[in-house]
Amino acid sequence: MLETSVASSNASDGTRSPAASRYRLAQMRAAGWVRAVHGQWRQIANIGLLVAGFGLGQGAIFIVQTVLVAAGEYELLAAFGTHYSFAILGIVLVDAGASTTLARAVARLPSGREASGEVWRIFCETSAIRITVALIVGVAAALYVWRLSSDEFSRWYVALALPGLLLWAVNGVGLLDGLRLSGISGITGSVAYLATAAGLALAAHKSAAAAGAILGGAFSIGYLVTLIAQWTTLARKGWYPRFHRVTRAGLTRALTDGCALSFQILPGQVNMRVQLVLSTVYLSAETTALFVYAKQIVTASTQIVGFVLRVEFPSLVEKLSAAGKQSLGNMLGAQRMALYCAATFAVGVTVVAGIAAQVPDFGLHRAAIVIAGFAPTIFTMSLLLMMMQALAATGAYGLAAGALAIGSAAGMLVSYLLVSMLGVYAFVAGEVVLNLVGLYVGYRYLRP
Repeated sequence: MLETSVASSNASDGTRSPAASRYRLAQMRAAGWVRAVHGQWRQIANIGLLVAGFGLGQGAIFIVQTVLVAAGEYELLAAFGTHYSFAILGIVLVDAGASTTLARAVARLPSGREASGEVWRIFCETSAIRITVALIVGVAAALYVWRLSSDEFSRWYVALALPGLLLWAVNGVGLLDGLRLSGISGITGSVAYLATAAGLALAAHKSAAAAGAILGGAFSIGYLVTLIAQWTTLARKGWYPRFHRVTRAGLTRALTDGCALSFQILPGQVNMRVQLVLSTVYLSAETTALFVYAKQIVTASTQIVGFVLRVEFPSLVEKLSAAGKQSLGNMLGAQRMALYCAATFAVGVTVVAGIAAQVPDFGLHRAAIVIAGFAPTIFTMSLLLMMMQALAATGAYGLAAGALAIGSAAGMLVSYLLVSMLGVYAFVAGEVVLNLVGLYVGYRYLRP
């Protein structure tokens, strides 16, 4: 009783006995461990949902492409690959980096619900920029198709795909990612790819005009359903859209950050489109179709790595901010899971494609040879994604954009100079050059 009274007296005086202090410290450690475990499982769940969404969406496109490659539908695949690639470029441009800037804004707020008014103001300013970009892209695409092109596939595809680009100007991907709901974002995003996969299957053996109309319409329908699903999810979490008056300073900031982030993504996207044009001009339709097919696998692998990076982005922002100064070691340590995934995919794709290439009678023999040649770029491209993610987490958007612009210019030059000599493998050399230049510039910035 006496010991109990003394302990109570000490507590009331604002002091603690050694035993009570140790107990309190153990409680704090246990609570921290529980929060860490919960955070890890949440990250794993988000990654799982992103991969599941990817498997449903782009996996469906890949399956349809595989069937069409085996059936020799190279003309349709070449036309689809080229137009869909440029449509996705339009999606990237219209997003204007909002998936990163909005995620960063939400992740840096101490309480998203209390500060949601500020978030919605940023969202409105960002959306104003995105709508402007969507209109510019739409007008440019329409003028090109109707004035400079006589291809029926192009005309119908562009006409029916443009509504999808306009709708994407108000997407909620950045908000979902910042709220650590990137898994939900991935699942909802798969709808757009599923719609395109269904359209590609329906377009087989159709006229050029009919195929273009089917695929363009599927593109817009897919993104409409995706947007409905995103905003339904946000509403269920209590995030109802609010309209705020935009400011000149806010619009300027949104435009500046959007341009910087778009130019991080744009060089690689432009590089891919230039390679497609070079393949169309210098190589055959069959080779172009095989190139698109191989790039689909490389892109699929790096996208899964990108999912890991996307889920870890809020934590990466916190870790690099807490570290006080950035370094290459901090960058790699915070993204270790992505590094392991990149190495695994690069080795795995190389081995599987190499085995398939040894079977001459296999229907995808030629495709396997091309895939094996592109497999090493999975690792170099993933390293570049990690570097750009770290620079984005520190707010160094302009530096990342400059590095990628220089690397992309070098990569396109290498592809052009070597395409007559190496054929499709010139594009492998171009990819590696692009990645190494970007890594070098980022390393110079992050090194202690």
